[in-house]
Amino acid sequence: MALTRVDRAPDPLERSVFPEDFPEGLKPRLRLFLSVDLVGATRYKQSRNLWRPEILSFYRDFDFILQSEYRTFVQSYGAPLDPPQFWKSNGDELLYVCELTSLSHAQALMHVWLWALHSYQLKRDPTVEHLEVKSTAWIGLFPVPNSEVFFRRGGASFDDDLARDASVVQSELRDEWYANPTTHSITREFVGPSIDTGFRLTAWATPNRLILSVDLAFLLTSSDPSGVSPLSLRLSGQEKLKGVIDEQPYPTIWIPVGGQGWGGADGGPVVTDRATIRSYCEAVIEQNYSSITPLFLGESEAAYEWVPQYILTRILKHWEEEIRHRDEVTKVVRLDGL
Repeated sequence: MALTRVDRAPDPLERSVFPEDFPEGLKPRLRLFLSVDLVGATRYKQSRNLWRPEILSFYRDFDFILQSEYRTFVQSYGAPLDPPQFWKSNGDELLYVCELTSLSHAQALMHVWLWALHSYQLKRDPTVEHLEVKSTAWIGLFPVPNSEVFFRRGGASFDDDLARDASVVQSELRDEWYANPTTHSITREFVGPSIDTGFRLTAWATPNRLILSVDLAFLLTSSDPSGVSPLSLRLSGQEKLKGVIDEQPYPTIWIPVGGQGWGGADGGPVVTDRATIRSYCEAVIEQNYSSITPLFLGESEAAYEWVPQYILTRILKHWEEEIRHRDEVTKVVRLDGL
């Protein structure tokens, strides 16, 4: 699978031209996921009686700092930039997500995130014991190979949903969500191989190292950034991740946080050349393209998306099966009602 775009006549499907009635929620999207987690929180809470203020400060302060860094960046960046949105909390971990629109968008968001991490470190009073944070970033392509799952928050319609076909209800919830993303009656979850990989990678993060998934590292080295300086990616060996890419060695790729963490995890060599890191990532992706699927976003036109042909074929097949299943269920319901 060639990962580099070449000059050729584009297939209509590669231009994301779908039928007029194609669901908005099934159109291909690349999302950036960002995790920030307290280090040593379990031990901290079990070793003292008064631990709640530290956790509450983290929840309040980090989000405030992130939003402040975003606003500051946008003022100087001079171009529209969708911000990372709070996804959910997972114990002592905060998770954010953002739909990417270009390579520059990805580069800019990573700068904002790095500044937020560094600013949070600087804000802590050095004379008082505080928990440090660690961070991980990854990307995922939707609706294939990853997926969104929607849940109704209860109420009268919830009982009605239980009595109906689960697949049909799921497609209806998806369409309701995309018609009104700010609705409070439906909540959304992200699942799939990319999400699993991202959560596995969090184990490698340290306060001085922001860990990156291999596909995100490849994306960030795909072009020179616009309006920001290049990110300082580091490659320092590889390790196995349980359940990821058939448990073959996965590259350890990271960015220093606050200018620290330069050495290898085991004191070994660290690769800093962007071209070398990109080539290494490309080889890993090509060997595991069924579970690591990159999406290229053209910077010259924000609306242009290039997706591997087999992904588009799977998306269209999914939609066709959805329609067929809905029609079959509707037919059965009508017959039962006779």
